[in-house]
Formats: sequence, structure tokens, C-alpha cells
Amino acid sequence: MVTLPERASSPECILVGETRSDIAGIGIIVSFVGQAAISLCLAVWAFFFSKSGAFDGGHAPESIDHAIEQKRLECVSDILMVGNDIQMVIGTSYMISAFSNADSIDTYHLHLVFDIVSFVGVSSAAALVCWTYCDVRLHHSSHARDCASHLFTRHFACFRSSHFTPRHRATYLFAALYLVLTILLCVALDNWALDQPPGRCYFSHLVTAPSAPHPMSDKVYVSFTASWMLLVMLAAALSGARWRHTILVLAFLQFPVHLYMALALRSANQGKLEGGGYENGWDFGQTTAVILLAVAARELFDKGVEFFFFEKDLKKNRALSNRNGKRDHRDGASNNHELSGISSAEEGYSSNSASGAIYGQRLGERSSFAKTASKATNPGDSKMEEGDK
Repeated sequence: MVTLPERASSPECILVGETRSDIAGIGIIVSFVGQAAISLCLAVWAFFFSKSGAFDGGHAPESIDHAIEQKRLECVSDILMVGNDIQMVIGTSYMISAFSNADSIDTYHLHLVFDIVSFVGVSSAAALVCWTYCDVRLHHSSHARDCASHLFTRHFACFRSSHFTPRHRATYLFAALYLVLTILLCVALDNWALDQPPGRCYFSHLVTAPSAPHPMSDKVYVSFTASWMLLVMLAAALSGARWRHTILVLAFLQFPVHLYMALALRSANQGKLEGGGYENGWDFGQTTAVILLAVAARELFDKGVEFFFFEKDLKKNRALSNRNGKRDHRDGASNNHELSGISSAEEGYSSNSASGAIYGQRLGERSSFAKTASKATNPGDSKMEEGDK
């Protein structure tokens, strides 16, 4: 424990707060960061390093390559949306848990909640951009409607909008809670104090420069990144698919910023909490978050295997079709050669027959001419023949 004289003479934070493994545990950080990393990597690969990221796809609509690209995009969309649903549930629960303890939560843990829950915004932006794009590329005419949509669609036009699906409504709810969290954190930073319970300060030597005015520099960071994240989330939910590259780049730039801030802030304050405690213990919340991350990883594995065998079967069928086509071509060429030989023989036979007939006719004409000539040259023989008769 820090003594009172030390508190009076120390310019650093004296009372950070109590240990809260359910908020700052390593399992919580791994779950949020892992899911955001999966979403970003898949979206960046699909839109920047694959032909499926182009509207035309680069292949003929009826080709096998086009079917492979469509299947790849469908698998990526399914993986992203499963991860987005999981992130939205645990992210919303995470913020509600922080709000329920608003009177007792310290500034350090409130700041960690802000940085950690920002990864949900990154995942949501990547997933919604991909989902909107898939509606264009895969020609989905409409979204599946839930009970609320069926009940209110006749009375409220917004429920008939493509930007007000259940997933979009979850995004809007999350954005509203995220805005409330940002306001609470800014208020807590305004009440910065070195020794007031439940903890109105933290060690910031890893997140701000020694010469930077604090907490003003941290308020600027929180305000700027929160505004950035809200704009990216709303753009992903409301804009068209043609802005997908810009939205993904803006979301990707948020990832390393919040990752560094969360890890640096946690590292700077471990061992300085009340009682010198560390937040490495595992509880129900951390275990649940990691299990849900495993569910998202299982979806990634299943869709990856499904796409692998789908692509393998299509390429195998194409190879067999090409082989059979070449064989049919060779058989057809051989048959054509035989038919041409038979036709040539028939034509030769016909020409020989015609030549024989002409030759016979000429031979008959010659024989009749010979008989006439012999009669003319031998009149005595003719008379003898008549006398015999």
C-alpha cells in the first residue's frame, strides 16, 4: 500500500482502482481482438486480393471460374456475419455491464472498455460492407424478415428499408451505446484525480508523451477515434457497395490504434491496482468470450473446407469435360476421315463405271463401223452370203 506522505509528494496516479478480470482479463482481449482480426483479414482478402472484389468478377457468368468466385464470396460473407453476430452480442453485453457499474467503475477500466469494444465496430464495418456487396453480386432480392418486421412493416416505412434489417438495427443500437460510453469516458477524464475513489486516474506513460497535457491529450484521442468509428460504422450500414474499399481502409486503420492502446494501457497499470493485483485470472465472462471466438473459428474452418471441396469438384469436372471434349473431337475427326475415304472410293467407282460405259459405247460404235466397212470392201462375200441364204 502507498502511505499518505508518499501520496502527497507523488505526482503520479495513486489510486488506480480494483482488479476487474471480467473487464480487463486476457480472455476478453483475445476474444475481441481475434474476431476483429478474422473479419478484417477476410474482408481485405476478398476485396483487395481476389477477383470477387470486382463487380464484374472478371469471368463469364456461366463459367466455372465465375461459380468459384461466387462461392468464395458467399463463404466469406457467411463467416463475417456469424462473427459479426457474436461480436454484437458480447460487445453490447460488455457495455451494458460497464453501464450497470457506472458508479463504481474506475477511469482505467472505463478506458479499457472503450478500446476493447471498439474492435466490435471494426468487425461490424467489415461484415456489413461485405453483406451489402453480396446482395449486389449474388443478386439477393430481399433479406429475411424477423417478427418485428412482419408486425410493423405495414405501419412503419423504415422497416421496409434494406438499411433497417435486424443486423442493421443491432448496429444502430451498438452505435448509440458506444456514443454513451464515449460521453461517460470523457466525463470521467474531466474528473481526473490522483487519489479519489473508485479510481480517477491511471498510469499513462505508455500511451501519451511525458510532455503532453493530461488528461486533455487522452480526451482528444477518445473524441477523435470515437467519431471516426461511428462514421465508419454508419457508412458501412448506409452507404452503397461502391464505397467498400474506402470503408475497409478506414476500419483497418482503427485496428492497430486500439490494439496498441488496450495492450499498452493494461501493461502500464498491471501491478499498480489496489493491493498490487494482476488481472490474469479467468472467470465466467472470459471463458464465455473465448468459447464464442472458438465458434467463429469453427465457422471459418467449416466454410474453408466447404469451399475447398467445392472448388476441387468443379475443377475436376472441368478437367473431365475437357478430356471428353478432346476425345470426342478426335473421334469425330477420325470418323470424318473414314467418311471422306468412303466418299472418295464411291466417287472413284462412279467415275470408273461412267468411263466404262462410255468406253463400251465407243467400242460398240467402232464394231458397227467395222461391219459397214467390211461390207463395203468385200462385195463378193456379201453376194455369196446372199446366195447361201
